[in-house]
Order: sequence, then C-alpha cells, then structure tokens
Amino acid sequence: MWKRSADWLRNRGSDQWQYPVKMYNIEAAVEAGNCWLAQRDDSIIGTITVDADADPQLWPPEDQPDDALYVHRMVIEESGRGEELGSAMLDWVGGRATDCGRHWIRLDAWRSNTALHRYYLARGFELVRIVADPSGSGACFQRPANVRLGRGPCITTIP
Repeated sequence: MWKRSADWLRNRGSDQWQYPVKMYNIEAAVEAGNCWLAQRDDSIIGTITVDADADPQLWPPEDQPDDALYVHRMVIEESGRGEELGSAMLDWVGGRATDCGRHWIRLDAWRSNTALHRYYLARGFELVRIVADPSGSGACFQRPANVRLGRGPCITTIP
C-alpha cells in the first residue's frame, strides 16, 4: 500500500516517499499496536499509525508534546480516495486523543508537498512551523483533538 502511494505521488511530480519502504518502522508500529487498518467489506483501503511519541526535533518542550497523539503514515488506497476516508480517520484519531485526555492531534507532512498541506489546512489543522528535516518531512501541523468534521464514512473500531 505504501509503495503504491509512493508511485502515485511520483506520477504527480512529488518527491515524497521516494525511497525504499522503511519496513522496520512499520513492523515496530504493528508490534506496538499503533498501526490501524481501514477496511471496507473484505478489502483494506487505508492505514494510519497513531502514537504518543513526539519527535523532539519537531515538537520541542514548549509545545507540551505529551498533550497530543501523533499521526504517521496515513495512506489511502486508490479505491478509497475521494470519499473523505482520511478525514474520517483523522476524526477517529481525535476521539482517541480526547479519550486519553490529550488536547491535540499532530503530524508532520512532507515539506515540499503543498497539496498535502492544503489538504490538512482544509481539515482544520494549522501549520505550526516548518523544520528543516533531512528526511523531507518537517511541516508540523496540529488541530484540537475535539474537532470533528463529520466527513466521510463511519469508522468503527474492531478490537
């Protein structure tokens, strides 16, 4: 799924994710229980990783990094695009953050992907800062955890 999204981005002129998949990051997220799948019928149509681990290069102490959940590697399959699945997943993360007493959901987006920046801005996020990160990421966004846009499909968590 990640590789297909990287190809999709490359075909649109983006340099985002144009490196080999870092499977150790994905495997660690799965092992920790932080990687979630979005499924419709019998098909996986998306994934999102959510954790409480703030990168100190992106979220310094003055941001109160322990007061947020952090979104990583949100990927939507082509069959799920255009349905606001990403918006619904972000609302779901906000609910998880609120349930554990955190006030923010945060993420860092690819610095050069301005279309992705517009996507997050249109979903209630604010750009906090852009950090020079050698990985290409570093556009730091946040939105209050209690914001729910109510777009997209209903998401049900299955244990």
